[in-house]
Amino acid sequence: MDWRLQNPITGILLYLAATVFTTYMAFQGFVSLEVWNALFWIILLFTGINAVSKSFIQEERRVHYFFFTCDPLHILSAKLIYSCLYLHGVTFLSIFIFSILFGNPISNYPLFMLNAFSGVLGISSAFTMVSAIAFRAGSRSVMMAVLGFPVVIPVLVLSINNSYRILDGFIWLQIRGNVFALLSVDVIIIVLTYILFPFTWKN
Repeated sequence: MDWRLQNPITGILLYLAATVFTTYMAFQGFVSLEVWNALFWIILLFTGINAVSKSFIQEERRVHYFFFTCDPLHILSAKLIYSCLYLHGVTFLSIFIFSILFGNPISNYPLFMLNAFSGVLGISSAFTMVSAIAFRAGSRSVMMAVLGFPVVIPVLVLSINNSYRILDGFIWLQIRGNVFALLSVDVIIIVLTYILFPFTWKN
């Protein structure tokens, strides 16, 4: 649907480009390492919210078809995979735009990308789960905010802390505990999503 309509994808790309460019104009092209890291995750978070939050809400017209023809876990798996790939693409594009406008302080690309992908996995999984719950609620936008941010806070704290240390020159042995903790939080969110979603779907 996203590829056929193209409105969601072009909207996200425009949002990402406009946000980064506005930030560039505000800082006049010069930012410290801490600010670069903070801006990267802030923009990635809110772009992810816009990209993933409507994951189930936009399926309102097809919900009855899915209900009678598809297993709920198959639907959830498809949503998780698509959301994760979507945000990974946004991550690559964000790093590319940031490198052009603000410079590129990344020296250890494999470790930085591992941490970024782990954080994106947690963000996409959390907001996919919240989108599924909010789809059945009345005030969907309020539910997204109330349920989404508490779930995603541990992911953000670990991701931001890890990426700053990587930019500051830390190596794998120095941050592997935090990376494993981030991956553990991702696994917990995904497992909870698979446990809760069938009940939400049936109701």
